[in-house]
Amino acid sequence: MNGIRFISLGLLLVISLFITNQYEFNVFSVYAQGNTSLLGNALSHLFGGQEYTVSVDGKQIFPNSTLEQNIVDKYQPSTYNIKDLKYNILGFNVTAHDIKIHVNPSRIDTNKTRVDIPLMLASNVTVTNGLINLNYNKVNLGSVYGVFDKATNKMVVHIPLAVASKYLYG
Repeated sequence: MNGIRFISLGLLLVISLFITNQYEFNVFSVYAQGNTSLLGNALSHLFGGQEYTVSVDGKQIFPNSTLEQNIVDKYQPSTYNIKDLKYNILGFNVTAHDIKIHVNPSRIDTNKTRVDIPLMLASNVTVTNGLINLNYNKVNLGSVYGVFDKATNKMVVHIPLAVASKYLYG
């Protein structure tokens, strides 16, 4: 009986590592629920500091050039609203509306700015891929961070698995 448990645990670990390496945890972004799941808690403890990334155009993150300059050139903390945010991850189109965001920027180098995002609340979030259509009233993705690159005008948002696992369906 203990041998079967050991083999099952080992198999679960191998599958988890495959998912980690194959998809870099992006697969978890499509499951945004407002509750904490047992699976989410287990994965959070198992993979602690792991994260996945999403690249977003700067025009979606900064509603106007004055705000962008204050954040990425003057490194001023800001709280503001974003009307809509759209991106694609693993073939899923994600759209969020009425986003309230607070950012704390810091300089990395002349082209890159780290943007800590302790608050990001979104309403009316949809996740679709043609076959699957999911809708959520509220999503809280606080405690994420992004790296904004002036040269490409893109922000790569880093979402820790511990944050994403709060929204895993379970």
